[in-house]
Amino acid sequence: MFHRAQATSHNYLQKESHRWWEANPMSYDWHKTIQALEGTREFFEIIDNRFFSSSSFYGGDRPFEKWIPFDRLKGKRVLEIGCGLGSHARLLSEAGCCLTCIDLTDRAVENTRERLRLSSLPAEIRRMDAEQMDFPDAEFDFVWSWGVIHHSPDTERIIRHVWRVLKPGGEFRFMVYHRRSISGFYCLTRGLLTGRFFKGMSTEDVLSHYSDGFLAHFYTRREMRDLLVRCGFSSVETSVLGQKSELIPLPGNGVSGRLKQILLRALPDAAAERALSVAGFFLFASAGKSSGPPTS
Repeated sequence: MFHRAQATSHNYLQKESHRWWEANPMSYDWHKTIQALEGTREFFEIIDNRFFSSSSFYGGDRPFEKWIPFDRLKGKRVLEIGCGLGSHARLLSEAGCCLTCIDLTDRAVENTRERLRLSSLPAEIRRMDAEQMDFPDAEFDFVWSWGVIHHSPDTERIIRHVWRVLKPGGEFRFMVYHRRSISGFYCLTRGLLTGRFFKGMSTEDVLSHYSDGFLAHFYTRREMRDLLVRCGFSSVETSVLGQKSELIPLPGNGVSGRLKQILLRALPDAAAERALSVAGFFLFASAGKSSGPPTS
């Protein structure tokens, strides 16, 4: 009976997560100001500009070059888990890899296919649940995922699949939410002030409630390292980063929004990066696959 109830709970969470992301793709249009039609070249350019300019951590000669080893990917088999609206898929395909992207939603698959078609970039885009990847063992040299796997009911199951589909010597790089962050503290404070803890919600419940998606898991650096090692990975490295807006917890519209933008422009990027490298919302990890089997 326990296992049946657990499966029902998992299926419900995954169904609701799918429904949420189908209705709310990651367009960075928090205040519904994008006028361009979804799926057009203009639409993709706007969301890329918003995304890549939202943090100095993303900068460089090309976006995300600090986090994606573009120069090592040419000709390699690369998997992206959770392609969303295709911002990273474009960068990866431009690097000359043999790219496969998966996502839980049809909307993401359709948008990413159209984005790459508009730029004449190759990739295989498939609708697939990352908890149930049906790729052969040792299929990919590199796996990338940005802000996705912590929205799964069973993040560990995804990580074990990643280990399976990676070639020996392959690498997994990804971002999840950081528990010991300024934004996490804001969420917990809101939960306390609104009485959610007194209504039986746990710390994890409150953090998830105030995050995007139907659910979200948060991790400390040690928790993520231990999870990766348990799943068979080695050479684990973690770092913390975030977006400057996290440092000024004001609503982003109206008078407070205008004040927030003034304060953000006045705050030096270097100072913001120092603070966010300790208490940013994003926990970034990289891990390699050796030849040994994962532990149980």
